[in-house]
Amino acid sequence: MIEFIFKQKNDAVKLQEYLNKEFIQSWFHETLFQHTTHYNLTIEVSPFFKEREKLFNGVSHFVLNDKCMDWSESALRGNYFYEDVDEINQILEIVSEMRMGERPELMELIGEWDESKYVHDSLELLLEGKAPISFDSFSKFRLKKLQERLLLMVDLAIDEYKMEQEYQMFVHMLREYLASREQKMRTIHLYSTGYGFRFFDEDMKEVTRQELTKAIDKRLLTNHPLYVDSHTIAPLLSLAPEKILVYGNGDHQLIRTLQNIFEERIDLLPLSYFPDTLLYPSWDIANE
Repeated sequence: MIEFIFKQKNDAVKLQEYLNKEFIQSWFHETLFQHTTHYNLTIEVSPFFKEREKLFNGVSHFVLNDKCMDWSESALRGNYFYEDVDEINQILEIVSEMRMGERPELMELIGEWDESKYVHDSLELLLEGKAPISFDSFSKFRLKKLQERLLLMVDLAIDEYKMEQEYQMFVHMLREYLASREQKMRTIHLYSTGYGFRFFDEDMKEVTRQELTKAIDKRLLTNHPLYVDSHTIAPLLSLAPEKILVYGNGDHQLIRTLQNIFEERIDLLPLSYFPDTLLYPSWDIANE
């Protein structure tokens, strides 16, 4: 038998739920120590390897699935003074995505690490003893490296959240600009070259870089020089076409931004849909 002692009742109940999923028997009861209620979970430990692995799985899942997010939320509230529930949830969602491998560009900044093995090894050392285990002490000392790593993730997630908020404000601002802009061209065809886009009008006549530059509303570049791309976004906003047909993948990030700004006005098509005869003689953007 081993016994975990918790300060929070919900933690004891949650761990018991995880152990139940692994068919590990446990008994929950309350105790009073120094006028404070503690919550004890007594767990049956089998000497067999497979059964011990089930125990490790149950406790590991509790730590990695529940406690990691609890600690991350505590850091947001205690270290960074976040109070808005919606903001907290959005940042926690980014932390969760990082831990699930869905934000590789952020995880590269702190390096790969096997959380599950770390928790498993920490538990293995802990369960060698016979004394009751304070879960809070176990978390503080044995899982210190995990909590430090979570703080790094929270810090990165906050920065990412702020950048995403700025991006959303940027997109909203450009949508409002587009809605107020008079249409200068009914349809624009964008052909992806791998290093940018070639513009064609509704008659499939190529629009030169000089013509595009002349069409740009200079206020876009003056008011928002860091955000508005002068080669693609600024000409499209200035021309305010009713329809934009994009041929090929091009820059995925740029295309996502175009989709967010122009919404239903934009359609993505395979590169092969564009008539080859219109591409020659070749137009060298770099020499324009």
